Amino acid sequence: MRLPIRSASMMNVPAWAQGPLRAIINPYAGRDRASKKWYNLVHSVTSWGLSIENWVTTSPKDAENLARQAVYERASAVFVVGGDGTLNEVVNGLLRTQGPLPLIILVPLGTGSDFNRTVNVLTPFHYVPEKFWAHLFTMQPVMMDVGHLQLDTPHGAISRYFINVADCGLGGLTARIVNNRSKALGGRMSFVAGSLEAYTLFRARPLTLTVDGISKDLCPLVIAIANGAYFGGGMKIAPDANPIDGWLDVIIVDQVPRSFFLRHFVDVYRGRHIGLNGVSMIRGHSIDIVCHDLMDVDIDGEDYQANRINCHILPQRISLLRPLN
Repeated sequence: MRLPIRSASMMNVPAWAQGPLRAIINPYAGRDRASKKWYNLVHSVTSWGLSIENWVTTSPKDAENLARQAVYERASAVFVVGGDGTLNEVVNGLLRTQGPLPLIILVPLGTGSDFNRTVNVLTPFHYVPEKFWAHLFTMQPVMMDVGHLQLDTPHGAISRYFINVADCGLGGLTARIVNNRSKALGGRMSFVAGSLEAYTLFRARPLTLTVDGISKDLCPLVIAIANGAYFGGGMKIAPDANPIDGWLDVIIVDQVPRSFFLRHFVDVYRGRHIGLNGVSMIRGHSIDIVCHDLMDVDIDGEDYQANRINCHILPQRISLLRPLN
């Protein structure tokens, strides 16, 4: 028997929807389709007893500034309409303000949207307006961990937060290549193409990794500091990572040839690479990586270069709407 979808008049409006609501929209996300899909969803929002003010980004870091504005206006919730980069900017904007932080409602319409693969907020099934709003009303706020990074770069020290994955090595170079190319092929294929190009260019460099005070010298292909399980358009790099457990999973791919990812491409996407020769995982709260040369660094899809990375976990720092199961 098919159950009718209930409107706001037939159900209680959740606490998060009883204050000012803002939507931060990256119109270029999802190959320029994000804003069209969002406005199709928001067209019926008034029938659910909601009113949302839409804010559209126009340049890099706009989402950070708009997130700060949402705090100043005491928004109860912020819809993040875009991909992992937009979510990263919103998290950075929120955590650089004073005062109560709004709930994040993720609307994953980016080309990658890897963090959504971990928290499983929405699927394509939910992008019919009635199903979308009905589904949101069944979810609950959950406190999420956030990672904090200090980078020593050629341009000085940089402080950044991340909610999904920060990594250096081949992944960082891939992010730099992908961010300087069109993503017309879509999230996964853009990252596959970027990975193949990075594979031909990458050279591993000696570095020192310290996790909770224990150090080791490495010459790795990849070091991934994971709060979420996925990165790179669907690679399940940290299969056991959980953004509510208060830990960071450090995935190390060391003493392997550059062809590792080519030979184990399917294994990595399915999360079956842990335990392979050259792959190890350490769980920790504080991570430090030091290299004499510049490392390519990927932070939730944004690329940087640094000689040193210092990272620690901030447990239960951001509230995000998430399904109960």
